[in-house]
Amino acid sequence: MELEVKEKAGAGLHERSQDRVTYRNGYRERPWDTRVGTVSLDIPRLREGSYFPSLLEPRRRAEQALLSVIQEAYVLG
Repeated sequence: MELEVKEKAGAGLHERSQDRVTYRNGYRERPWDTRVGTVSLDIPRLREGSYFPSLLEPRRRAEQALLSVIQEAYVLG
């Protein structure tokens, strides 16, 4: 999520850049329901515009997304 927000904002957290489009504005907590329970996610917020993580689908259980993230993390080490 951090990399996606960095790309969308044009600069990283506490980074100065002429390419910056907007600024970070804290986090919002969102529960993520899975078959094994609920996971609490801190999703970065932007001052202007909006951001929704690509690994989540709005209002759906994200079993497949969680599985693919774990698989990718394992492959990448």
